[in-house]
This record gives sequence, structure tokens and C-alpha cells, in this order.
Amino acid sequence: MSEHEATPPAVRVSDAEREAVVAQLQTAVGEGRLDLDEFGQRAGAAYAAVTRAELDALVADLPAGAAPPPEIVGQRVAPEIISDVFGDVRLTVTTEPPRRVSSVFGDIRIDLRNLRTVSDRIELHLGSTFGNIDVIVAEGVDAELHGRTIFGNRTVDLAPVQRLAGTPLVVVHGKSIFGDLRLRSLAPGESASRWRALLDRLAER
Repeated sequence: MSEHEATPPAVRVSDAEREAVVAQLQTAVGEGRLDLDEFGQRAGAAYAAVTRAELDALVADLPAGAAPPPEIVGQRVAPEIISDVFGDVRLTVTTEPPRRVSSVFGDIRIDLRNLRTVSDRIELHLGSTFGNIDVIVAEGVDAELHGRTIFGNRTVDLAPVQRLAGTPLVVVHGKSIFGDLRLRSLAPGESASRWRALLDRLAER
């Protein structure tokens, strides 16, 4: 190209092209190619993109074209019901979670921050006697808490951030007797333990 030839202007993208890239990113989450944190960053960049080159860079390491809905490995053999007596139930869920969890004289903690699913809605039925129930979702995941406590506190603590597109609605049905019922969101990598989170903050000072 000679010095007299002008560089062609960058092609500006439409809203439909931005939505198509976000849909491709959603598919990548379902396939396990991206986690929710990566998806949130790339989706935000897609909606802010001005040129085609900016959009192309966001999906350059992903396969082109829509893939069929994936089968989640282990989904068919995951236990539907988990129960325990005189012990805690602590689950870090990456695929479909159990539908029902109960504990007597023990706590229940279910961490859904690394959940990857093609479902639009996840429902959990949790019950504890003489124990606490704690459900954790990633920031930007919408969630609802239904249920009641007897001689315990019921709290919802979700970060006031924009909902991540493509994430499921998490609906928690809980009942706790002599224990607390809590639904909260945490950032990726943040400790689920309140004591550990406090120690980490003190160590940063």
C-alpha cells in the first residue's frame, strides 16, 4: 500500500452483532470453556464494543457456530437427595446440584459459584434441625429465598450488581429449626468462611 492510499475505516457493529457474540459466550459457559467471571468480563466488553475487530477478539479462542446443548458429565448419576445426622453437609457444586439436602445437628453449606448448567432455573429444597443453612451464588446471579426459620435468623445478602446474562435463577426453599437460613453472593475466590474472610482482610492491611 502506498503512502497515498487511505486505510479503510473500521466497520462499526450493530446491536444484533453484539447480542450474537454474547450468545456465543453463553454457549461457551454451558460447554465449560468459560467460567462465570470470564463470561461477565467478556459480555461487558461485547456490549461496549464499537468495531467488528473488538468483537472478534472476544471470541477468537472459541469455536465458531452454535453447538448443541451439552450433556453435563455426571449429571445423571448425581444424588438427588443428601441427608446427614450429627455432621455437616458442605458442597461445592459445578454441575447440577442435589434437589434435596437435609441435616440434623449439622450445618448445610452449598456453594454454587462455579456452577455450570444449561438449566434456566435451579431449585433447592433444604432443611436443617439444630443447624444453619447457607447458600452461596456468584455475584450477578439472581436468586430467591423462600422458607422460614424457627428460633433462627433469615437473611438475604446479594450484591447489588447487574445480572449476568445466561445464568440461571436459583430458587432456595429452606426450613431451619434452631438455626439460621442465609442466601448470599460472593465474588470469585472470596472465602465462604466468615472467619477466613476476616483473616484475609486483616492480612491485606
